[in-house]
Amino acid sequence: MNQLFCTSGPLGRTGSIASGILLGLMIAAQTHAQGDLPSGTISGSGSGPYTYDLTFSDAAAATGPIGSVWYAWIPGSFYLPASPTSAFAPAGWTANIVSDSVQFVASSPAFDIAPGQNLSGFGYDANFSPSTLAATPNSGVSVAYSAGLFSDAGQTFTVLAVPEPSPSLLLAAGAAALYWVSRRRNGVTR
Repeated sequence: MNQLFCTSGPLGRTGSIASGILLGLMIAAQTHAQGDLPSGTISGSGSGPYTYDLTFSDAAAATGPIGSVWYAWIPGSFYLPASPTSAFAPAGWTANIVSDSVQFVASSPAFDIAPGQNLSGFGYDANFSPSTLAATPNSGVSVAYSAGLFSDAGQTFTVLAVPEPSPSLLLAAGAAALYWVSRRRNGVTR
């Protein structure tokens, strides 16, 4: 048995405390080395062609920015159901369609997504429907880099769909609004 981790050996309690400190430092170093911590959301609209709007975020705990995202791609695999017809990006970013995926790249570090920030305005137009996109395996799997594409090892993450409100939820919200308006018109207040 390794005496460093044993509380009854020659190092006793001091060895256990030292082990705990060493373990804590190793975890802190690993956490610090994480760089960017990307996430993203997507929503689709239209009735064909469809427009897909993306927002990318870098977690507050990240130690580096996001300078590029290759959406619906990991090395060797393209995940969209078909090639988009066009792509767009917010000011300071470019969008390039590559097979069944889209590359988004900041034109300079001034436009990077900083830790704790999010940026919308990314997207693409396509002939496939939101239901087709949702049914396509791995369609949201993407890679973010701290600067340009391949500037580091990249962080793989999955862009999640923003759920659309259900018809029953919309109906309930409308009924509640009508009830509130009728009470206000009739002078009923609490």
